[in-house]
Amino acid sequence: MLSKSILSYQGPLSFSTIDWLLSEFKMAAEDHDLSFKTYKKMISIMIEALENVTKYSEKVKCNGESTAPGFCPSCQISCNATNIELTTQNPVKKIDVAPLRIRIDNVNKQNREELKELYKLTITNGEFSPNGGAGLGFIEIAKTTGNKLEYAFENLSKDFSLYTFRASMNI
Repeated sequence: MLSKSILSYQGPLSFSTIDWLLSEFKMAAEDHDLSFKTYKKMISIMIEALENVTKYSEKVKCNGESTAPGFCPSCQISCNATNIELTTQNPVKKIDVAPLRIRIDNVNKQNREELKELYKLTITNGEFSPNGGAGLGFIEIAKTTGNKLEYAFENLSKDFSLYTFRASMNI
């Protein structure tokens, strides 16, 4: 995490919560004098990353919500003089860890031109996951930041891992 926290949230995540977080970030960006270019890029990254959490995260028991290991998703945006980063955390089933690693590692292997080609290929192949995604989110985040995507998995229980995702870019 970078030195200055701009936005922090932990709790149930839904599409209406994402809308609220985007509004909160708009105010926080103004308070922290972020450039419009940085703000616009971070909004794009937030939408992709938070929609991934909403679509693919296991439902958790937090604040009176439903099922799994008792860990609420979280989102944090922090910055320093030269960088800004988004970090999300959410529980995932252990059986989903390997495919997630493969997907992110595949995106991280690509250079800028290869990312453009991968994006075109992914958008035209018509394949969707059981959750309705085409796999464009990680590609879009990597294109927007110009950096490699960072991730980690930590044991939560016999069946679940805590997935930490981090995307950072120069301000």
